[in-house]
Amino acid sequence: MRRPLIHISHPSSLPITSLLALAIALLASPSLAQTSQPAAADKPTPGIYIPPNEQHPDIALPILLKSNHGVYISVGSERSFIGAALTRAVALYVIDYDADTIRFANINRALLAASASREDYLYLRLSAPADIWLMRSRQLTGDDKAILANPGSWAFWLHAIRNNLSAWNDAFLHFNTKPTKPGDPFYAANYLFDDALYSHLSHLAKTSRIRARVLDLRNANEVRALCTDIKSNALKFGVIDTSDLPNSPSGGRSVVADYIQIFSSFAQPNTLFLNTAPVGGSHRVNWSYFAFSNKNIRAHEPRVIQHWYEIEMKKINATDQPHAFLDDPDVINR
Repeated sequence: MRRPLIHISHPSSLPITSLLALAIALLASPSLAQTSQPAAADKPTPGIYIPPNEQHPDIALPILLKSNHGVYISVGSERSFIGAALTRAVALYVIDYDADTIRFANINRALLAASASREDYLYLRLSAPADIWLMRSRQLTGDDKAILANPGSWAFWLHAIRNNLSAWNDAFLHFNTKPTKPGDPFYAANYLFDDALYSHLSHLAKTSRIRARVLDLRNANEVRALCTDIKSNALKFGVIDTSDLPNSPSGGRSVVADYIQIFSSFAQPNTLFLNTAPVGGSHRVNWSYFAFSNKNIRAHEPRVIQHWYEIEMKKINATDQPHAFLDDPDVINR
């Protein structure tokens, strides 16, 4: 199988993978001082984006490996866990406006915390009955204990994860299959079958460094509260991953430019703002990844950032091969 082209773009001053989880028609935010509220038509369809629809997150590796290993802040389900594992993040904050995605993240954290090994985690995740979850919950404390002991958690997992094999091109079927060669779904990015990736996530879970909260990125107050929480824990911002939100037809880039400005004021110069865009119009099939570092973001007004996203996505849409762009000079030098 032919591998996708990987192209990393950098400014001259530099040396050299869950999942769209906010299936929304984003509303333009008039100003950062205001809190925009989602209209009724923008309410999520619970759980629709829990299965990962980006099956080749390894394309983003050249970007992710540039992370400063700070907190991985991400929308989505598996997208967030994969990103935190690949960047060796010091912590993972899962944010999403879909409560079912947050429920997934909390249960998955509890399973990782309860597991004794990668093989044991696979057992708990894929086949363990409810009474085993209950028994393992007694080894945990706090929220993880309550989550794993709750029969509703097991029932939700059975329906949304174990029996959900048809969504997004059989994403969970592919995710539950060990990748063996380049080109396989989730190659080099699947923590279910990689000891190092699993171990990192397990460590984060066991040390209470995975957190999840319902959050609407259109709500400036919620975004600021998240940033304040992270800062109060003396954590640096590593990657802020908001999937393909800029691709929303209803003001997506405008909203992205607004919340990026909030994050930017709290973040470090080497914090990365990561996004995804469909290749050549092949929505939900092939994806490219692009990111801008905060040292470039913070020097510009929202309207400039919005224009950057428009240029980058137009460039991605014009090719039929996936790429990874980091601080693309074709964009930031315009």
